[in-house]
Amino acid sequence: MLGGTNISHSAESAGQWRSYHDYLSERTAAGEFSGTVLVADGDHGGRPVLAQGYGMADRGRGIANSVQTRFCIASMGKMFTAVAVAQLVQRGRLTFHDTIGRYVPGFPPEIADRVTIHHLLTHTSGMGDVLFPPSGEEPPHTLAGLMEIIVRKPLLFEPGAQFGYSNSGFIVLGALLERVTGHDYAAHIRKHIFQPAAMTRTRIDVYRPKDVSGMAHGYALVEGTLKDISDSVQIGNPSGGAYSTVVDMYRFSRALTRHRLLSPAFTETVTTGKLDIPSHAPGLRYGYGFLEEKRNAIRFVGHNGGTPGYQCQMDIYPDLGHTVVVLTNQDKAVAPAIIRSQELLTQ
Repeated sequence: MLGGTNISHSAESAGQWRSYHDYLSERTAAGEFSGTVLVADGDHGGRPVLAQGYGMADRGRGIANSVQTRFCIASMGKMFTAVAVAQLVQRGRLTFHDTIGRYVPGFPPEIADRVTIHHLLTHTSGMGDVLFPPSGEEPPHTLAGLMEIIVRKPLLFEPGAQFGYSNSGFIVLGALLERVTGHDYAAHIRKHIFQPAAMTRTRIDVYRPKDVSGMAHGYALVEGTLKDISDSVQIGNPSGGAYSTVVDMYRFSRALTRHRLLSPAFTETVTTGKLDIPSHAPGLRYGYGFLEEKRNAIRFVGHNGGTPGYQCQMDIYPDLGHTVVVLTNQDKAVAPAIIRSQELLTQ
């Protein structure tokens, strides 16, 4: 045991993850890390070998982060939407190259007849970002309200011409899911993703973190000082914003890689990169709601996320059987932690 956490019995693996734990503890002591980390080791059946909270979930009340602490997972939720869309393709209810006008009303013909599901999933649709309008106003809280704005916006570029990260595109995918299935987006994801994966502490909702039981307060950098912004509203939607735990995200990775959510072929389809991401390191590609990267011939897939006060990332190493989940409630905390784990597993 290490800090209440099981460490692999393999001497090499034990030393590797004990070193990682020590690194995170040092960053926490320096005020540079706050969150929860889970590492599952393929050498031990994919079971967790490190699961540990670091820092405080609520500094005002002295509540520490733990493996059961909930965090906003921001754009990590795009993986849920992508898997749900792929499930419908697998069932023959739509195809990746269908145009959105076939399912979602309200768009003008130049968008409805040209933008495809493939474009939306790969951020090549030309749609912008309804969640962060130039005016700075708070966006609508409902999917219907968000769609009322999206359908009126012109494209920023020709569909398929380039990569342009788009929350709006994934919101349209959520509207498409509702039209095809006849069910509310959040309820559909709960039934077809969360329940098969046994994700009992994950929700897609509109919420204030301070009002959610067991949730970490987010601490955002404001003029160089970390400020508790747990009063701010988080809008869970098909592009992200749900809250979850490291345990639940680990369960999602297990359900995905053990093909309880998609067949092996469709799992490969969504996680395989379709195009390079400009201005990023060579080898980083975007698939269908998943990032794919290769280093030293070692492949890992997953997604990151960030919103003021919360940053997160999950990396799944399909060939190694490893999963690393890092959820944080402090700005600028996730990158050093995830970079260190990637170095340990790819060198």
